[in-house]
Amino acid sequence: MILYYLLHTTWIGFYTICMVLSKGFYFYVVTFFEFLFYLFPKPIVKNMIVKMKDKQNDPTSFLSLLLYYLIFIFCFVSFYVDKNDQHYVSSNIITSDNTMEIEKDETITISSFDSVTNNLYRKYSQYNPEYLSFDELYSVNPEIVTWILVNGTSVNYPVVQTDDNDYYLNHDIIGNLKGSGWIFMDYRNDSHMNDSNTILYGHNLLNQTAFGSLSKLFTEEWFQNENHYIVLYTKDHKYIYEVFSCYYIEPELYYLQTNFYTDSEYMTFLDTIKNRSIFDFPVSLSSQDKILTLSTCTDDNRGRKVIHARFLS
Repeated sequence: MILYYLLHTTWIGFYTICMVLSKGFYFYVVTFFEFLFYLFPKPIVKNMIVKMKDKQNDPTSFLSLLLYYLIFIFCFVSFYVDKNDQHYVSSNIITSDNTMEIEKDETITISSFDSVTNNLYRKYSQYNPEYLSFDELYSVNPEIVTWILVNGTSVNYPVVQTDDNDYYLNHDIIGNLKGSGWIFMDYRNDSHMNDSNTILYGHNLLNQTAFGSLSKLFTEEWFQNENHYIVLYTKDHKYIYEVFSCYYIEPELYYLQTNFYTDSEYMTFLDTIKNRSIFDFPVSLSSQDKILTLSTCTDDNRGRKVIHARFLS
């Protein structure tokens, strides 16, 4: 009896709310058509007035209209995110097996990625970097310096470098102006990974391209079940790194240092960024190590997601 009473009163309340909203909504619609009829006294306009007045007392029509509107909004947002690479970030993102598990399609060629492709990130992520032709890559963009592959994510892209840290925030790999930008190396870094700290930047995209899928590195599942390797490919070498730290932090410049004056200063830096990690990676560090840093924005665009990896070979 109590359950019946609750359901009955809930339904009456819901119906009343829908009726009020319906009357309010269609009141303005009827007013609009009455004004339109005043300007253009046509029979078709008068018929619309009659139909809208009938709908005022039918809350189901209002609910149907609301449902169609919500479906339209959902479809529009889904399409917009997928096709235009919308992201959470703004343009201020700066402030004992060593073999990767590669299951990419080696049949795809670099030359198939042309300027009319809507999502170059998705196209490049299908490529097997073990079959790379850097001569082809250079024909796409001579500023390509390496290719990055992060195990357990969709990060599998060429990396560019220019003379600033601004251009590739809003330009893609072929130079088109695009908010999703491209993965790029800090302009201060040596492209042969000779610096103490080589830094790569990328946007945290909603569609999980660029550095959007790096969120997986911050999960217990990735920490427990994946190997922790990152590979950089160049024309002459394959650089293998092992992740030793990942964390969230407010925007800062400390972790973005590329070189250090003394070994002691560098060791302090390494100890600091390792102690920040949300996971305890079993990796020992020394002042002779060279590291790789991946930097992107947090999902709320207020902080940074940072990953550090130690060079192995």
